[in-house]
Amino acid sequence: MTVLVIAAIAYLGFALVLVYAIDNLVALFFPDARSAVSLNFPTFEKMMAASRKFYRR
Repeated sequence: MTVLVIAAIAYLGFALVLVYAIDNLVALFFPDARSAVSLNFPTFEKMMAASRKFYRR
């Protein structure tokens, strides 16, 4: 039973490392040209107004 738990944890660790490595490789070949959306004050006001509108329903 202990060997099974150790094998499962090792497998999950290997899977996480593999996903991380593939993610970095993809980011290396396809860099994100778009920048993050800037959250300026009018955009924030619109989001809050929409949130209040849907909360009242």
